[in-house]
Amino acid sequence: MTNAAAEPDLRDLILALDKKMDALDKKIDVQNAEIKGEIKQVKTELTGEIHQVRTELTGEIHQVRTELTGQIHQVRTELTGEISQVRTELTGQIALTGAEIKRLEEKIDGFGKRIDQQEFINRGAILALIAGVATGFIKYLFFNT
Repeated sequence: MTNAAAEPDLRDLILALDKKMDALDKKIDVQNAEIKGEIKQVKTELTGEIHQVRTELTGEIHQVRTELTGQIHQVRTELTGEISQVRTELTGQIALTGAEIKRLEEKIDGFGKRIDQQEFINRGAILALIAGVATGFIKYLFFNT
């Protein structure tokens, strides 16, 4: 009888364990479903926040890009104006330098002509001096009476 009495108790225990396991499985399934729902909700919230942040960042990037483009255009315009001004000044200085070179060439030509005239005069004076000395010497030698 002990065996016979023990068998129903064992069966009862196994059945009770089965019921408890089924109840635990149901609880786990319910908790699993709740967790999945919470995960979906968090995922939806995060997706919305990510989309919002992405939209804000895109707007800020576009604004910064527009500002930088404007600043680059402004700097480019200023540099172009300054380069044109420097180019004009250099062109004027080059023109002045060209005019100065022509003026200096004319002065050098004038100096060359003056030197040529001075050499001609000096040669004439030397020849006149030599002729005068020769005349005086001839007069002294031959007409010294």
